Amino acid sequence: MEETISLKEIFDLLRKHISTILISMFAGLAIAAVATFFIITPTYSARAQLIVTLPQSDSTASNSNLNDVNYNLQMLNTYKDIIKEGDALSTEVHNRLKANYDLDMTAAAIKENLEVTQSENSQMFSISATSDKATDAKNIANTAAEVFQDTLKDVLNNVDKVTIISKATTSTTPVSPNNKLNLAIGLVLGLMVGVGLAFIFELLDRTIKDQKYVTDALGFTLLGAVPEMTAKDLKPNKAVRKEMVQQQEKESDAPRRRSRV
Repeated sequence: MEETISLKEIFDLLRKHISTILISMFAGLAIAAVATFFIITPTYSARAQLIVTLPQSDSTASNSNLNDVNYNLQMLNTYKDIIKEGDALSTEVHNRLKANYDLDMTAAAIKENLEVTQSENSQMFSISATSDKATDAKNIANTAAEVFQDTLKDVLNNVDKVTIISKATTSTTPVSPNNKLNLAIGLVLGLMVGVGLAFIFELLDRTIKDQKYVTDALGFTLLGAVPEMTAKDLKPNKAVRKEMVQQQEKESDAPRRRSRV
């Protein structure tokens, strides 16, 4: 016959092992805090915003203007490939970083640190850079934007102008790790581990817990049971104590009376 467990039994089980669950939660929180504040290296991000202007169509019709806008949006994918995939741009960024900021990064590392994001339905896009130093992230993003501005006309003949709308600035707030998220994850994982340990301890506990276990699991007939008594129940009340004292006095007086006789 399958055994079922009710919600009340689950709550009773969790209440019984509440200390284990709390210890596990605080342990998970402590591990997450140590990893977040002392082990994981903070990462900083900076971005420069640009816009590329293409030659306008000679036609003044509205459909021609719409086609120009759609064409500009499609060209953003080409700009992304030039920045992320092109070796010429990353090599020039490497040379300028080393010459101007004494920052020696390989072309492959520069590609990995750069990210191109496009504003929705806009011709403006951003070049973002990440680094474990906020100043390096700013210098990488600005240098990549400047190299893109200087070299795009050599790559594409149909470009009219490349404008840097805003340069990257130094941000003192790291984008990674997310302190609050990591602490919350550590707390939740600690809670899950604690609940799991509670069920494991309960399964490994083979002691007799109630009368039902004796009759159902062991198949024995229950002849009697001693009720659970609290410390207060074990203490005799005043009437019982008085009767015990009187009884002790009678027992102590009995030998005296016999000796007098």
